[in-house]
Amino acid sequence: MGVIAKARRMWRYGTQSRARFGVVEGTRVASSLADAEYRRPAGEVVPVRIPGWQVPVLLRARSSDIEVFRQLFIGGDLEFALAGTPARIVDGGANIGLASLIFAARWPDAQIVGVELEPANFALARRNCAHRPNIDLRNGALWGSSGSVAVVNPDADAHSFRAEMSAGATDIRAYRVGELLDTLGWDTVDLVKLDIEGAERVVLGDADAWLPRVHHLLVELHDRFEPGCTDAFEAAVKRDEWQVQRQGEYLLASRRRG
Repeated sequence: MGVIAKARRMWRYGTQSRARFGVVEGTRVASSLADAEYRRPAGEVVPVRIPGWQVPVLLRARSSDIEVFRQLFIGGDLEFALAGTPARIVDGGANIGLASLIFAARWPDAQIVGVELEPANFALARRNCAHRPNIDLRNGALWGSSGSVAVVNPDADAHSFRAEMSAGATDIRAYRVGELLDTLGWDTVDLVKLDIEGAERVVLGDADAWLPRVHHLLVELHDRFEPGCTDAFEAAVKRDEWQVQRQGEYLLASRRRG
């Protein structure tokens, strides 16, 4: 990236961050993001302090962690309104734990289970979430059938890992959503988030088996990776009891009341 492009991006970070957090704190956050993106060696773990949070979040320098942070903490993609206070949440595609942390901050009494496919992401998620005892992280993948999966694009950006069914000895456990709920002893779940890089097609293809147990479904669709994701989502929530709205990069489907 050239000098002018870098300057423009840093200016945009500053403008968005100050609008979000105020001049002083916003400038500090923007400076930390610029440090992580341009000044630190690739892969170095950089702490970023969030105004009002006691523990900083950890991002890897020169990685997609920075863009995910901007989407969630500055863009506010998880600031949707729900009817009632969720007590049980599944964070499918937990990545480095940022969404789970936001859920825990919004709903500190909720039980949150984060499922992350890629081992390095999972390891950093554990570090990020270590101070939140209500977050239970699992190195696995939500899928349309039980078994195991493997990462098919290990050289991709850290937020873009995809999986396929596999039978290797070192593969990662695949959970059907209903199977995961049964394992947890949950008859119902208040919120299921799916940000799973195209696997939503197979997971939602199994929706008849688990969606009746869900009150709210938050999905980022990835047809560019796996055609048919949008079709699977629309087929799953086409019934009259669901109301769907756009929330940043996500679609939020909420079960109608009454």
